[in-house]
Amino acid sequence: VNKFAIVLDSAADLPAALVEKYDLRVVPLHVAFGTTEYADGVDIKIEEFLDKLEAAENLPITSQPAPADFLDAYNALADEGYTEILSIHLSAALSGTYETARAAAAHVAKQRGIRIEAFDSCSATVGQGAMVLEAACIARAGGTLDEALETTKIHSVAGRIGAGSGRASKFQGMATSLLNLKIVVTLTETGAIEVLHKAKGMKNAVSYIVDLMAEQSREMGPLVYYKLHTKAYKALEFMDRALDKTDASLRFLTMGTIGPTIATHVGLRAVGLFAYPEEFHNPELDDIAEYLTPSF
Repeated sequence: VNKFAIVLDSAADLPAALVEKYDLRVVPLHVAFGTTEYADGVDIKIEEFLDKLEAAENLPITSQPAPADFLDAYNALADEGYTEILSIHLSAALSGTYETARAAAAHVAKQRGIRIEAFDSCSATVGQGAMVLEAACIARAGGTLDEALETTKIHSVAGRIGAGSGRASKFQGMATSLLNLKIVVTLTETGAIEVLHKAKGMKNAVSYIVDLMAEQSREMGPLVYYKLHTKAYKALEFMDRALDKTDASLRFLTMGTIGPTIATHVGLRAVGLFAYPEEFHNPELDDIAEYLTPSF
């Protein structure tokens, strides 16, 4: 039985072991420090990237994959005999990656007579990754592309707390470090970044996002959640303390790392939470911690 294939871009921040386990195909975004360009996750690993970010005088620049990268990925899968492909991408409000994938998908689908569905996750980093993994569980269990697409759609609406604090832009970054203001951002339902709150100090910023998640669980029922960060050890301690105090129905899955694509924009020592309703969580993904927990 030929199962359908899942393609994603590297902004989903899924480590190689998970990509391999679920036979996922990753098309990398690119990140450049000065004139040196790296393929995210291929030429540069997250630890290395964060070290460079710490040392860099100027912020790196990210760029989306080229159309040829998607054409190659889809054609390779068609060559392997796949007739259906689900391609899940970084929020179209943040990057042109989805549009590029969609155009390439339409072209290859027509040329090769196969079905390719490109999907805008309206999310990024672990949020996008969680959608990919939920769809991958369906693929692995012998489900159909339509079932996976349905799950992915539910997730893009249900998984809605992605709050972090880091710099929102270079100028705001200067103002913030001066006042020790931390900017709390979220991804809206359309996948755009919105400033939710400006907190005095990291401790208050982190308490704010934990309260937000607790409030959401009161509305939506029990949630499963990921913590994510870019070497934000102090902030994670504050987060654990705030989480200890809450009586909301929250279940911790694992810690993820914000990878190069998004870390370029949020900077070092950013921290975040991503949560979605337990009812949309596949228990197969309970062992996710052994794959995702960062090694630094």
